[in-house]
Amino acid sequence: MKKIPLIIDCDPGVDDAFAIILANSLEELDIKAITTVNGNVGIDLTTRNALLLADLLDLDCTVARGAEVPLVKPLREKSNTHGSDGLGGCLNLFPKEIRKELSKEDAVTTIKNILMDSEEKVTIAAVGPLTNIALLLKLYPQVKEKIEVISIMGGAINNGNVTPCSEFNFYEDPEAASIVFNSGVPLIMSGLNLTVNATLTEENLNEMKAIGNKLSEIAVPMISDYISKDAAIHDPCAILAITHPEMFESEDLYVQIDTREGITRGMSYADYRSKNTNPPNCKVLTKMDTTKFREFIVNSIKL
Repeated sequence: MKKIPLIIDCDPGVDDAFAIILANSLEELDIKAITTVNGNVGIDLTTRNALLLADLLDLDCTVARGAEVPLVKPLREKSNTHGSDGLGGCLNLFPKEIRKELSKEDAVTTIKNILMDSEEKVTIAAVGPLTNIALLLKLYPQVKEKIEVISIMGGAINNGNVTPCSEFNFYEDPEAASIVFNSGVPLIMSGLNLTVNATLTEENLNEMKAIGNKLSEIAVPMISDYISKDAAIHDPCAILAITHPEMFESEDLYVQIDTREGITRGMSYADYRSKNTNPPNCKVLTKMDTTKFREFIVNSIKL
């Protein structure tokens, strides 16, 4: 089977961790790199967590550290949704020694080199603030033709979680999101309007616990802590959108990002006006098969 070359740009984060675990379990994907960005926790922790996960899964890919601050906005105080360690308080369950080495190159350079050296187009799953991706597209516009699609977890068409209008990733760095959405690169958006349905049941958690391998012993406590604060496991949707598009319904829409301060900071809005002359710039996922989502998450732990 010909595999899809994939770069995961993320801010682990428990749901980021599950996006990585899921991607590793899917035979359709070839993970080339994991790059980190400030987001759910600070850049030191997101990078450490990416290394821990790559080590745990024995991933043969590059791990590179990315942007530690948003493009324009100041850093915000972090919430405790992912625990102070970003791993649902489960850092102690990981090995103390990290064998995986961090790349000497930063995230943007790493992504650029992978794209330009590849003989085929590469897919990017961007499941944190879009700072690295915006910098990449601004500094190296020649890479655009090497990107198959950027599958984004972020934004929302009709709701928010930081404000009533704004989702976390876009709120953290709205200028970056605006750059990406105006880049002309093919985009898929898994926003909150979709990902609020990406949940697990108690039965699913028991299934995962019963697997009884090293991964389940870490993954189950990690996700259990997380879903006690946020029931939706958002980021894996952006992975499944790449490999299993038949799970989703979607609309091709023209989407823009509000960069102003206030309640609409980071708001993603689609232009539904009949007189809108702007062509669609994004495939917005609107519905998903939740049963299939749950099956994929449970099965990803069986490695």
